[in-house]
Amino acid sequence: MKTVLLLMSTIRFSVPLIRYMVIEGRRYGWKICVGSMFEPKMADQLRHEKFSKDVVFINITDYRQCVLAIRKVDLVIGMLPDAMLLQVADLCIANKKSFITPARLNRQMLSRKPQIEENETLFLMECGFAAGLDHITAKKAIDNIHIRGGRISSFKSYSGNILAEDSIDNPLEFKLIDTAADTIQIGRQTNRQLIKGKISHIPYQHLFERAESIKISGLKDLSVIPEGDALYCKKIYQLNEADTVVKGRILRSEFEQIWRLLINLGMTDPHPKIEMFEFASYYNFLDSLLPYSEDEHLETRLKKFINATEEDILKLRWLGLFDDEWINAKDPTPATLLQHLLEKKFAMDDKDKDCIIMQHQMEYILKGVKHRMKATLVAQGENKTDSATAKAIGLTTGAAAKAFLLDNIKVKGLFIPTTKDIYEPILAELVDLGVGFHVEETIVQGYSIDEERIINV
Repeated sequence: MKTVLLLMSTIRFSVPLIRYMVIEGRRYGWKICVGSMFEPKMADQLRHEKFSKDVVFINITDYRQCVLAIRKVDLVIGMLPDAMLLQVADLCIANKKSFITPARLNRQMLSRKPQIEENETLFLMECGFAAGLDHITAKKAIDNIHIRGGRISSFKSYSGNILAEDSIDNPLEFKLIDTAADTIQIGRQTNRQLIKGKISHIPYQHLFERAESIKISGLKDLSVIPEGDALYCKKIYQLNEADTVVKGRILRSEFEQIWRLLINLGMTDPHPKIEMFEFASYYNFLDSLLPYSEDEHLETRLKKFINATEEDILKLRWLGLFDDEWINAKDPTPATLLQHLLEKKFAMDDKDKDCIIMQHQMEYILKGVKHRMKATLVAQGENKTDSATAKAIGLTTGAAAKAFLLDNIKVKGLFIPTTKDIYEPILAELVDLGVGFHVEETIVQGYSIDEERIINV
């Protein structure tokens, strides 16, 4: 009997993955263990789920217990923050265990590649939604075009998770699908695009100023910001001949517009410590971020210095920046204040639904003819627990784990799912689970080709 250990630090996004692994465990005779990392209440939160009777819960309060759990299993799946992830990865290396995670591949993990290869184990990273599902589906389509002799000149990939329209109940059209801390980190990584052969670097403070509208069938008022390193995508996707490569994040336009103002105000800055003394309030702090004036009201200066509209000011009021309250925290920063307000105002209710969106746009030349292809995925969650985001992460990670346990992924070493021998078995399972992209393909001269799913392109 094979044993799988799922290590988790929070119940967020965890339930669909655990449920999937339990269902597959019953089918193939696997033992499924869930280790709650420093979160003793997790097991209690999961016990009402029907699958709980088929799960062995392990309460891990220190890394010594983690070592004991890892030694007894065939595969470790990690749904953990980066700080915990590296320590768990080191324990897997020390005990020669394979490891799968939706977490992003970083330099610290790359430095461990020789040890992983020496152990002849598999470390498969970026198996979530984005990154993860985007790699798998984009690379499949790209490889199929290359196999047919096509030459890709332009590749654009956009993704995002937004609040479903029937769950919108605030003027920002936003709730915390991800954590408040993760939301504040939007755009903080390297943002580079390749446009007609020219590299474009987008500084964080100008990221939302470059937002553009995007049309997705069945959805309205969406924007996309140029977030991510397109040059990294060009390399890992082997887009050697492409002169345009773009990565972006899809957001609701109402949120995008107010977030741009918050960045301009400095509210996402995690560094400066705030000292308001006896004047501590959100209103006075907001006032302190703008140039002093004896005769101009705060609203007037917001319009003057950050080009806020009356509607924008109403949204800032709704957010709580005009309140006389203050956060109870030692040495708060602007980002700390914003995180507090987001958690207070934008928590997901149990019945709230999210919506995930992913779209790949490609232009390529095949036999002297220019083609345009657009592949789109839109899926809506059921509720806060079974959200579309949680399903996309859980099913992609779970499909990777299943492929490994059934020996359908045979490679060893440190990888992300961009090679055929890795992405094909994962994608085959996702298709069986109902994950499908709608694909439109046209010839530039004007007549269309039959629509088909991305797996057949």
